[in-house]
Amino acid sequence: MRCWSGILLPILVLLAACTGSPYAGYKEVEHDVHVRLITLGDGADLATDSDSVHVRFRVSRFGDEPGSFLSTERWYAAKDLRSGAMKPVLRRLHEGDSMSIIAAAALLPMTVIADGAVDPLQDTAHMRTELSLLAIRTPALMRAEEERRRREDPEGFERRLIAAYLTSTTEEWTRWGTSDLHYIITGTPVDTNGVKLYETVTVSWTGKRLEDGQVFDDTRANGAAFTFRYGDPDQVMKGIEVAVSLLREGQEGRFIVPSSLAFGAKGIAGTVDPWTPVIYTVRLEAVERGK
Repeated sequence: MRCWSGILLPILVLLAACTGSPYAGYKEVEHDVHVRLITLGDGADLATDSDSVHVRFRVSRFGDEPGSFLSTERWYAAKDLRSGAMKPVLRRLHEGDSMSIIAAAALLPMTVIADGAVDPLQDTAHMRTELSLLAIRTPALMRAEEERRRREDPEGFERRLIAAYLTSTTEEWTRWGTSDLHYIITGTPVDTNGVKLYETVTVSWTGKRLEDGQVFDDTRANGAAFTFRYGDPDQVMKGIEVAVSLLREGQEGRFIVPSSLAFGAKGIAGTVDPWTPVIYTVRLEAVERGK
């Protein structure tokens, strides 16, 4: 059975530290930030900056219908929300709690709440925000959820990883045909002719995990670039072969390589998980042309 005294006590202490408010039923917790607890949830923990929070927002100009300015519900990084009027609010909200806030528009992190641009507001205009903290996910829970998704739908999980990476950057990536391989090529070629089958090439590369950027493969660690005959089987992974086919001598490229062209369903034990995309920086150092 749940012990309510363990939760009510810190709430009572926090409210006791608040000052009076000109708004009936509200307490002023910081200058021009007034809060009223609507619902007490079952959660005992507060969100930390490393957590994700599932929050429902209904925002209106003071005196208007709740949610008439903005109504949204989604997951947020707690650290992104923790600014302005939301700082004292997140210090008080447990999972399942809901609260009403009255604060100046300038104190609300509206671009974070709306996930983008919103209609302009007068900074001095007072807004009423009703929010509910529906769930908290700790980093451990997020990792467990990712692993569950990876197990249940590895190919779909991989596609989402690549899509999220492409969305997070402003760079212009080119897709290779209909595959999930994407690339950016830079540099002036020494020779504009492409590499032909069975020509000898010298290539240097650095391989990183797409999720966290950790280097796991680097030809410099072996002291020299790698030389092989293009087209011979089992010399390099398929993604490197594709990179060589796209590069010209003297050029360098970055390649997002799906697992189907990298390490597949096996991965690399302790280094790259199964069904995981990687990102390679590849430089075509030299090409020994056939007769």
